[in-house]
Amino acid sequence: MKIIKAFRSLNPIYKMFIITSTIYSLFPIYLAFNFTPEIGYSIMVSSVTLIMIIIYLKKYAAYPSKWKIGDIFLLILTFITVFLLPANFVCTGIIALKKENKDNLLMKIDKYLLGWLVKDGQISLWIDNNNYIGPHTLIGEFLNNTLQICYFSYYVIPYITMHFINLLNCGREIIFRYQNNGFKSSTYNKNWNNTLFLFSVYLLTCLFVFTINTLVPATSPRKYMKTKFKHPLILSGFGNYLNQRCKADKSANSFPSGHVAEILSIGLSYMATREYDIGIIIIIFSFLICLATLFLRYHYFCDLLMGVLVAFLSFYINYCFGFKKSLKYKKYFKIKNINSSPPQIKSYMALNESIDI
Repeated sequence: MKIIKAFRSLNPIYKMFIITSTIYSLFPIYLAFNFTPEIGYSIMVSSVTLIMIIIYLKKYAAYPSKWKIGDIFLLILTFITVFLLPANFVCTGIIALKKENKDNLLMKIDKYLLGWLVKDGQISLWIDNNNYIGPHTLIGEFLNNTLQICYFSYYVIPYITMHFINLLNCGREIIFRYQNNGFKSSTYNKNWNNTLFLFSVYLLTCLFVFTINTLVPATSPRKYMKTKFKHPLILSGFGNYLNQRCKADKSANSFPSGHVAEILSIGLSYMATREYDIGIIIIIFSFLICLATLFLRYHYFCDLLMGVLVAFLSFYINYCFGFKKSLKYKKYFKIKNINSSPPQIKSYMALNESIDI
């Protein structure tokens, strides 16, 4: 009961983070029905994450404002959730490979959507035959190498933003707090709210992507339509090096595009928290990744559309039930004299004095 009470008293953004990280930690149970050797790592990290969530809520229930390592514990919890991503990605890929691919279905969807514009609705085939931007042209070779670098940014942007920007800011807030006898800076709540909101959106996006990957397995235009392309992709230098790092002989995670969904969800999160500079940059990169997936034959057009839909859905759920509600909580709990407030409101205000956005 104490855990439930503690959960109810949390800031809505904290609630959404606890919910999404808990569901994401339970995801390996779904994967376990299609056992793979790699599932062991996922289960191990998931178990640690769930235990940390339970401890955090129990300690919060017992010491809502006095648990000195509460914010450090939460920082470790946010950091460790990311370690689940590679394992879950590998496991979903292995599971998808065991099933019949749906590339033919995706091609039909593309034809329905774009058949009026390009032959068979396949943009990658149209690019292949284009005399101006095709892979056999000078412009095409330049675009291939440039877009390959943009495509690879998918592996970098989430870790830079979540670890070297958001978690670093939260780490600085913790240091400041403990150097000043527990006093929180004016940006403490803002940094924590923004960080947990970003993590929650990102984890939910990954959860949607991985689940759909296993339900609708598909290879990619690069593999499924390999015999239909007339010209090979010409890559050189750093672009060729990155292509070799991204290249895989087997793939079944085409639908939806995780590259588009995950990067766009991060960009939308930054825009919502009014960090427009970095938000605009990431959204521009998400657009370039869309182009890269088509030029480099990684995805069908419907993969991109589904990726965009997943990103907006994950963002919308967290924004409505977390971020937006937190603004209402700020107004509701703005009480002149905290000493005259009920105990549950005292607990809330002790941990969440304000939500600065």
